[in-house]
Amino acid sequence: ANSQYEGVYLLGTSIARPLIAKRQIEIAQEVGADAVSHGATGKGNDQVRFEVSYYSLKPDIKVIAPWREWTMTSRTDMIQYAEKFGIPVPAAKRDEPPFSMDANLLHISYEGNALEDPWDAPSEDMFTRSVSPEKVSSGQQGQQGQATLPVP
Repeated sequence: ANSQYEGVYLLGTSIARPLIAKRQIEIAQEVGADAVSHGATGKGNDQVRFEVSYYSLKPDIKVIAPWREWTMTSRTDMIQYAEKFGIPVPAAKRDEPPFSMDANLLHISYEGNALEDPWDAPSEDMFTRSVSPEKVSSGQQGQQGQATLPVP
């Protein structure tokens, strides 16, 4: 729990990519697919995490990385592509979000846009697994604890 690398970054996001890639390769092998795909933008570590994982598990797999390989350079381009081919896009995904969220069983993190200014308070809808500090009762302040989950 609370594992970090470089003493700062939580591992919840970085560990998720290899786990997703592992399952993608398993499914590709089950169905006889010769390619897998990811949605990493080609600007950061996610593409590396996905692709190193793919190639380490199946060196001959073809990787399709639309953000990097196709002519799409924006959210609008991706939405237009989806509409052209009848791929549903939720209304909430159509506008530029105030921040990005990465959530999985291990972790949730937020970054970007509205969060870049440290003087701006986070919005209440970000507190999906916790409570904003302003809503903590005085009896709870200063307490630290960990969730206890049943061990399978």
